[in-house]
Amino acid sequence: MARPSKRRQQAVVSAKPVVAEQFTVIHKTAIYARLSREDNLNKSDSIENQLAFLHDYVDNRPYLQLTGTFVDNGYTGTDFERPEWQKLMEAVQAKEIDCIVVKDLSRLGRNYIETGEFLEKICPFFGIRFIAVNDGFDTATAEASGQLSVSLSNIINDYYAKDISRKVSSALRSKMENGEYIGAWEKYGYLKDPNNKNQLIVNPETAPIVKQIYLWRSEGMSYMGINKKLNDSGVLSPGQYKANRGIVTNNNQKSRTILWNKHMVTDILKDITYLGHLAQRKSGQCLYAGIPFQRTDEQDWIIVESTHEAIIEQELFDKVQAINNEAAAKSKANSGKYDHLPKAVNIYGKKFTCADCGSIMKLVRSFSTKKDKVYFTFKCPTYAEHGTRACNAKKMRKADLDEAVLATIHAQLDLFVDMQDSLHKLLEMKKAMTNHSKQRDEVKSLKKKLDHKKGLFGGLYRDLREGLIDDDDYAQTREVILADIKRLEQQIAELEGTSERFQEQLRGEKEWMNLVKEYRNATEVSTEMVDAMIQSMKMNEDCSLDITFNHMDEFKAIYNTIETLRKEVA
Repeated sequence: MARPSKRRQQAVVSAKPVVAEQFTVIHKTAIYARLSREDNLNKSDSIENQLAFLHDYVDNRPYLQLTGTFVDNGYTGTDFERPEWQKLMEAVQAKEIDCIVVKDLSRLGRNYIETGEFLEKICPFFGIRFIAVNDGFDTATAEASGQLSVSLSNIINDYYAKDISRKVSSALRSKMENGEYIGAWEKYGYLKDPNNKNQLIVNPETAPIVKQIYLWRSEGMSYMGINKKLNDSGVLSPGQYKANRGIVTNNNQKSRTILWNKHMVTDILKDITYLGHLAQRKSGQCLYAGIPFQRTDEQDWIIVESTHEAIIEQELFDKVQAINNEAAAKSKANSGKYDHLPKAVNIYGKKFTCADCGSIMKLVRSFSTKKDKVYFTFKCPTYAEHGTRACNAKKMRKADLDEAVLATIHAQLDLFVDMQDSLHKLLEMKKAMTNHSKQRDEVKSLKKKLDHKKGLFGGLYRDLREGLIDDDDYAQTREVILADIKRLEQQIAELEGTSERFQEQLRGEKEWMNLVKEYRNATEVSTEMVDAMIQSMKMNEDCSLDITFNHMDEFKAIYNTIETLRKEVA
């Protein structure tokens, strides 16, 4: 049975200014390091050096409490679509992090528009302190001049990235055409020559496994059969083999064991690298030309033959390809038998994951014995492929899932409507209280004091100009008067029931009211509803659901306002 998630995002708190090094707040701090393929040319920016540098910086500042370390290894700085950066932003939204430290701004990003957007809008919105050590930039102490310097630095980084992209693209293409291997990590079955990183040599540990995979396939063993045999035999998968050698990638940073899967096997069984040839430029991007990351058509691959020692003989390779092609043709022919039966679209997409392994839940189509009926079921793909050695069994009929999700969404919207009714009733009660003569007199008195303070503030500069007070007295008195003005304005707003915090909640209602109008009476779940309402869905071992809704910061803020008002009108 579905249950709404107990997790709730904290309300957004604006960043407060910090004066010089008089820090009284302990910041929950994350350090972030990034290295792209282009940056590998510069050893001073290695992940290890970045992390050592950042640890040293944080360790020497007691007000920075290290809470998390996030590393994107092999990801470009031209956009923010990086796995570890996304995890860091999730931690920020959950209020687990309120300070981010990087070596310099180029580690954050090299696109000055997106970087500027993050520094000027996102940081203040979430109350994040951001520090770029080498650039001397700290949002807690940044002034206008510093902001200009940062903007110029970002422009330079953007230009540098595009210039580097142009030069690197040309250099890499030349290497590929010369038969040099330019991959960040060697192919499974090979090592990089210690004397020439662009040359592959046979790995005596893994090459026999590659050979065995081809032999099994040539004997008619299925992909899944090979996959199971490798895992049952305890053979390390390519990802696990890298991890055990200390090679850290974004795919093997998780603590769980990386098992063989069908895709690993199929990739090996069609790769001409094992014939001693190189096929490169299968994917790429071109920053200076404005071309995003994309797969390359096979006709545009750069293929150079006889670049390194072969692991698989041509005859064996050809035999395996024939078996692969025959299996593909048979599968395609069989799939046509069910074309008359309905198909379904996974409307939940990447938002619906397994709570244990994190895999995206897979929508599976199955058929009745007579092949006249079709069933749609969500299953954990990790369990389906590897069993209990990798994850727990989880599955749910799509119809049951849709029903549970729809009921939970309706319950959430009904709850908002009830909260809205309570909020407006309490606000009316709050406003009615201001009609009492005592409160009216208090408001009048406060407004009189406010006018007096504003008059003092208006004459302060005149006193300075006429020499009645010096610069120090002016600065000190100015701060005191401004603080008094702010305090009086807040008191008046509270008494009149029109404080900013209440008005903010009224504005926050609009998003939820739109959702209520659109989906409260919906009879089925749609892609649009999921996108608008749901942030994430997780299926637990008992097949219950944890659903986290969008806009929960506004929702919680409304709830907190109601609780505050209840106490004030009691």
